[in-house]
Amino acid sequence: MLSHFHSGQSQADGELELLPNSPNPFIEMTMLPFRLPEATEVVMRVFDGLGKEISTIAGAFAKGDNHIVLRRADLMEPGFYVYQIETPFGTASRKLMMY
Repeated sequence: MLSHFHSGQSQADGELELLPNSPNPFIEMTMLPFRLPEATEVVMRVFDGLGKEISTIAGAFAKGDNHIVLRRADLMEPGFYVYQIETPFGTASRKLMMY
């Protein structure tokens, strides 16, 4: 199950920012960090290499720095995935790899 955490306040510059996951590639777990210009609802989706949606989490997040933890059990098998964040401030996506 995906879990989400708020990791402290930051000076957001008025735009959504989706940062690279860390670690990447990963084996057991990785963090999907993002910054929000204001507190808002967020939907994070993870897609496999064929574009099939594998995991989704939605929730309210604070202004500034946040992250969602993605665990090995959330994904089907090792390989490349895309994570996508959707907010009222826009949508962004990045690639990640699980060993």
